[in-house]
Amino acid sequence: MEKYDILIAGASTTGAWFAKKMAEQGHSVLVIEKQEAENVSREYDIFHMGKKEMERFDLDIPKQGDDDYGFVFTSGRSYSPYGNYSKQGKETVVGMHKHEFIMKMNRQAEAAGAKIIYGAAFSDFLKDEKGKIIGAKYLTAEGEQQVEAQLVADCTGIPSAARRKLPDNAYVENFALTPADIFYVVLYYAKYTDQKINPLDLHGFFMQYKSWSAPSGDDHGAILGIGANYDYAYAEEIFKDVRKNVPWPKYTVDKVEKGMTPYHRTLYSFVEDGFIAMGDTAFLTKPTCGEGCTSSLYQAEIAVEVISKLLKEGKPLTKENMWSINKRYIQVQGKDFDSLRPMLIGVIGYSYKEAEYMFKHDIIFCQKILGGMGQDLNLTAADIAKIVGGMLKGVATGNIKMSNVKKTVKGLMQSGEVGKLYDEYPDTPAGYFAWKEKADALWEKIGKVADTCDPEILRRISK
Repeated sequence: MEKYDILIAGASTTGAWFAKKMAEQGHSVLVIEKQEAENVSREYDIFHMGKKEMERFDLDIPKQGDDDYGFVFTSGRSYSPYGNYSKQGKETVVGMHKHEFIMKMNRQAEAAGAKIIYGAAFSDFLKDEKGKIIGAKYLTAEGEQQVEAQLVADCTGIPSAARRKLPDNAYVENFALTPADIFYVVLYYAKYTDQKINPLDLHGFFMQYKSWSAPSGDDHGAILGIGANYDYAYAEEIFKDVRKNVPWPKYTVDKVEKGMTPYHRTLYSFVEDGFIAMGDTAFLTKPTCGEGCTSSLYQAEIAVEVISKLLKEGKPLTKENMWSINKRYIQVQGKDFDSLRPMLIGVIGYSYKEAEYMFKHDIIFCQKILGGMGQDLNLTAADIAKIVGGMLKGVATGNIKMSNVKKTVKGLMQSGEVGKLYDEYPDTPAGYFAWKEKADALWEKIGKVADTCDPEILRRISK
């Protein structure tokens, strides 16, 4: 039976990056990927990454002429629901052909020494007589195979093929995502009728609809996207609102792509004895949009450092020895991401007219907040007081409902509660389950962004 230091299930962004970095550290790495090579990451053609993050994680930025190159542009504006007011973005974004880019990452992992087997689907853990994880079983066209490994890394995304096989008493949660925990994304590849229109000039994000416009790389072409909980039908209904409410140049649709991304608070713990959950499997996606290609690498970077050090020192990859991955990730990104979720719940529930008013008067939808989404917002007491004061003025003038103001204040307060609780995350597994009990109670009280979905649309599409 073959033996490896690391077995990775899933060969997309996180799996390929983790494989390359661990192989570069001199460790033996096997990657198993359910899809055949020609079908890897085919759910979308074009996808985007921030140039700054790509540089941060040593990702190979394609140049014009490369088969994975699409385009480079400066991120657009955050628009009000009717498109009358906006806040400018400043991030440089790289558009790429996803399959070609991921396959390049896989080739780089192989060049570093990792082995990749395509058409190989994780089926179960391989365990010793005491029930300890010592590797994995996987299925190929030739039947079931087995491999030993000191660590199994689940990078299979929403299916969470390995994580879901963990026992109920594991430190890594094994629940399945529901439709309320997933973003169903629909991408319309459009061509503008007026050839004088530059798609870069129209790039932007509409928070109230969770919709956006981005260049597609083709002449006069754009990707008009929408993401929503529950199913694609709900997303498509919301997209009709965008087109009805926002003046937009005429276009034709060449093709439509659909895919899913997790939209759930982060796993409380990533590690178990001989196991780690990574990437979309651990729900490491940005709370503002559900994108996780680069945000997941903050955790992966920590994991490489901690796990490589343990292997070089000959120490076992137990949850105790790997626990610092949990603690450090919370400090680097997890606290900021999950603290945003309650605030978003309080904001997204506003009507289009209310949100338009707040964009106009820089209430909530201000440069500081929209420019800091996904990062530490550092909202001061003065900032919060200004927000609340602006909303109360909106109530007095009949432009905002008091019930929505209360929801926003509640969201802001709960954001603070999440931050405080995450500051108390245990330093060792010993205090984990007591902390988890508090966290479960808090998230039960907070709810989900899916709770803000339009009940009338949900009833209509369910018929």
